[in-house]
Amino acid sequence: MDERDKTIEVQGPAAVAAVAIVILCLAAGGFLGWRYTGPLGGLLGVLAGTAVGALSFTIIRARATAQRFDEPPAPDVRELPPDQAVQVLSAMMGASATAAAAESGVRLQAQVQGGLLGELSKARTRAQSGDLDGALAKLRSLAEDHPRSPAIPAEMVHILADHEDRTDERLAAASTALRMAVSGGLNRLAKRVHDDLDEDERDKLELDAPTWERLATILAANGAEDDAAASSIRAQVIIDR
Repeated sequence: MDERDKTIEVQGPAAVAAVAIVILCLAAGGFLGWRYTGPLGGLLGVLAGTAVGALSFTIIRARATAQRFDEPPAPDVRELPPDQAVQVLSAMMGASATAAAAESGVRLQAQVQGGLLGELSKARTRAQSGDLDGALAKLRSLAEDHPRSPAIPAEMVHILADHEDRTDERLAAASTALRMAVSGGLNRLAKRVHDDLDEDERDKLELDAPTWERLATILAANGAEDDAAASSIRAQVIIDR
């Protein structure tokens, strides 16, 4: 169920303030009624205090409800690759900590665009415009800053797809991306890199037997039975050497 559809409850300092106001209204109404008109006045004062306290509580709760619905919902990252999901959620947390709710959507987008995903997009755009060397230089610089991110060598594999004169560089990037993705549990990224390669290129990858075996498991789980069998065979060949 969507969190925004749940009943809004007053929590935190607002809840403390609401309870304090209700108790204060009861006490003040009862005290003033008793003091000026006796027991009957005290009873009427309690009832009046109850009404005022209930009204105050309702106002506080209405304000909490308005603030809750003003907050933008968190982005759905369930269908994103894990590396992209982490980037999006990190940006969202940074935005919510530094911006008002009305501005958080804009700031979230700006932070995502300025993070690793944004830099990868810039490198891809440079490659598409014909500046392949500039794009690769940018990716190498990103790799130095993010040595554990398989998304960077995976991007190298993608932008070098139509450059047969740089096959060795493409295969080295593919081997690095697959090793890092498989060991890091980034199964979707591993499959994407595998699918970017043709059969001959896969035979030339520099992977160890355990990596081939884990890749075979990933491919089988995604319904690529033939590719999974081929990966298992490659693992066995390495073992038999």
